[in-house]
Amino acid sequence: MNSQIYENDGDDEFVEKLWQSTGRILASLKRQEAKLAARRRSLAEPTHKLVVATPTSMHHKITLGAVLVGEAFQASDADALAGLLTIDAADFAERFSEALEQKSNGRVSDMIAHIIDTDARELSARGLFVEWQRRLALYRQDCAEWFARDDELRHLGEWRNAEMTADQRWLMRVTCRVLNRGLPGHLSRGEAADWLEANGANLNYRDFT
Repeated sequence: MNSQIYENDGDDEFVEKLWQSTGRILASLKRQEAKLAARRRSLAEPTHKLVVATPTSMHHKITLGAVLVGEAFQASDADALAGLLTIDAADFAERFSEALEQKSNGRVSDMIAHIIDTDARELSARGLFVEWQRRLALYRQDCAEWFARDDELRHLGEWRNAEMTADQRWLMRVTCRVLNRGLPGHLSRGEAADWLEANGANLNYRDFT
């Protein structure tokens, strides 16, 4: 029997060409896959630079603070800078023009620093007042939420038996210092609340609530 089924007849060459062709196809697919992966990563990236994916209030404070520190501002400038941000645009333009006349070759940060240094007392007072107003709004909201609660909870709730909070302790110390009174001994959370209410705390906002 002389069948050619067992003969090579160039099969090795065919297999080699097929293997090379398959290799080229696989390499091309890998390159396309890499491009698609890079495209997916670029689409997933945020359009704006963020410290983290979901920045908190503290992240904003740190990043913004770092910019100001990089321009040679310090913590002592915070109140004046806050005050500067509250003035109207015309007032700012006038102050900026005056600073520009004295420091014509300076950068914007130099102009702002000059304005702050020139009117530090006024701008600091403005900044402190704005911050006080912000705290007052939060205090009013907190008081409104508290007094809107059920009377039984406010006067007989289990919370009264817990330890006083750090905020209560701090506020009691400030109140005693202002009123020149001795600090009471250990109080429960409810007793501390009663003491603070009886002694007019929070004194920061006494005439406005």
